[in-house]
Amino acid sequence: MDSTEWKIGQYPLHVLVLAANVKGIAVPVYFRIYTHKGVLSEKERIGFIRKSLSVIDLRDKLLIADREFIGKDWFDFLSKNRIDFLIRLRKGIYQQWVDLECKQYEKLQKRALKKAYAQAQFTLEKQPYRLEVYRNENQSEKEPLLYLLTNRLKEKRTGKQYGKRWKIEYCFKHLNEYCFKHLKTNGFNLQQVAFQDTNKIRLLISFVIVAYILAIEQGILQEKQNPVRHIRFANGKKYRSVSIFRDGLQKLKEKLTYLVDFRTYLFKLTPKETTILKIV
Repeated sequence: MDSTEWKIGQYPLHVLVLAANVKGIAVPVYFRIYTHKGVLSEKERIGFIRKSLSVIDLRDKLLIADREFIGKDWFDFLSKNRIDFLIRLRKGIYQQWVDLECKQYEKLQKRALKKAYAQAQFTLEKQPYRLEVYRNENQSEKEPLLYLLTNRLKEKRTGKQYGKRWKIEYCFKHLNEYCFKHLKTNGFNLQQVAFQDTNKIRLLISFVIVAYILAIEQGILQEKQNPVRHIRFANGKKYRSVSIFRDGLQKLKEKLTYLVDFRTYLFKLTPKETTILKIV
């Protein structure tokens, strides 16, 4: 789950998106537009999830989100609706509750710096949570530790899954912001459209998301048939020479020259073909 602020023409928007992680790619499955800047309130976020539940079953799924998605009422709502979450915290957030029950916030930090991991359980508004503290492997001087909060208590080290946010290709432009990079500037140029009516913008974004998903779906199929070459970088890691999105979009352009081709292509698609279509 993430959000980003856009401008469609000169019209400011705040877009909140729920995306599924498919093969390291963020695939949007639900979104909503807000016509104001700044962090969304707990009430707005709760309303967003409540509406998404009418079309998506989030029970027992793991919702991963960043530091702006915090709040007692928000956590309580997710827990009561059986939605597991893993959310990053700023240093010191909820320290008083951790210290109240186990008096070891400072010890947690020292242990995490020394052993790379530490955890403590505490109760907030009668709901049990676990604070997991990890040593930042990026060796950041400003943030030597990562603080993660989860309500998935049966699983050990739930925080390891937070790395999926860093691996997701295509979601916004900061931290995991690469999914809508293509919708904004890197393929569809959505920000250049001059619409000012919210409903028109919502419809336009919906069409573009469908096109994005079809490109990803085609890219995954293409990867199975004709894998692209990978380039080894100085850090020793290998990366695709062409992204799945770019590869899939190019193949769609080649196959769908006319509208009748696109219609035929859509009719042939079935939910059994790919994981993405099953999710969507």
